[in-house]
Amino acid sequence: MVQPSDAAGPSYTPRHTLSGHTRAVTALRFSSDGRSLVSAGADGYVHFWDASSGAHQRVLRCHRTGINDISLSPDGLYLSTASDDGTAQVFSTDPLSAPRASQGPVLIAPPLRSLAAHTAPVLAVAFSPTSNLVVTGSMDESAIVWDVRRGKSLRTLPAHAEAIWSVGWDAEGALVITGSADGLIRLWDANTGQCLKTFDNESNAPVSSASFTPSSFFILSSTLSSTIRIYSLHTAKVLKTFQAAEYVSEKFPTPAIVFAAPGGALANGHDADDAMDVDGVAGVGTVGAARVVAGSENGHVVIWDLQDRRVVQVLEGHDAPVVALAVHPDGRTIATGALEPDKKIKVWQWQ
Repeated sequence: MVQPSDAAGPSYTPRHTLSGHTRAVTALRFSSDGRSLVSAGADGYVHFWDASSGAHQRVLRCHRTGINDISLSPDGLYLSTASDDGTAQVFSTDPLSAPRASQGPVLIAPPLRSLAAHTAPVLAVAFSPTSNLVVTGSMDESAIVWDVRRGKSLRTLPAHAEAIWSVGWDAEGALVITGSADGLIRLWDANTGQCLKTFDNESNAPVSSASFTPSSFFILSSTLSSTIRIYSLHTAKVLKTFQAAEYVSEKFPTPAIVFAAPGGALANGHDADDAMDVDGVAGVGTVGAARVVAGSENGHVVIWDLQDRRVVQVLEGHDAPVVALAVHPDGRTIATGALEPDKKIKVWQWQ
């Protein structure tokens, strides 16, 4: 672990190293209640871990091919996977709620729904805030909005000219966001499928990840130009950029996440965006600070202060590109996962 010399006080330190995947760790998510950490890999398996102790809870064989992304429904009931086999599968997160076979410690649980309409590998998946819809993005250049209960596609978004690497929703579930290797980010009306806005970057670099910030007023993106950007939702202009010598993202899509720093609870009921000062207006009633964290191809994990764009900490511990990343709801735990030959999950604790 490396910490910049001008940083002081508490920081993230290694707590657990989790080994379970036989190939690259491709996605990590904390459950909404913060109790579980879920990992997926290129081996087609999903592992469940105790978020506090790091204890292994169970493993599911979900696909015979690699899993590229996972999403946990906000209501905590479902897990969705995005796979190289061209499908997205929906599973129950309750190991007792569905019939299953067993091969030793491995549960082979049939999916509750199989979402099959893409013509190429599915690269990204995200549940809506109300947990009743899923959006998927594929190498076939399209995104599809699905009705989870019926397992049927509601609408197909002919979204991009190249593969879609990232999908997501705004806080209200009214907008879908897609990020693509064509260098564009697009916003869509989830009900009509109409494209509402397009965001680009000056280098036209492929978009690794694109997501709304907590209040949905801003867009956070990372691109294969070793650059992270924050856009204004309303003007589509870049408000801030983040780069660092320690941050390398040129070949592998790596996620970026914005979160409230530990101890950064906000006063007067204001949400995390108030602390960001991304539009040049000081936050109101803030007690803490916001952070941006991203995985790097050199095995590092870089954390910036969002307001002044200063690197506040660099986490070292992986021996391969870090392409999986998750932040606990309380901001005190970060989980990271790497490609082969590393294949490990690192859990970092604030102290």
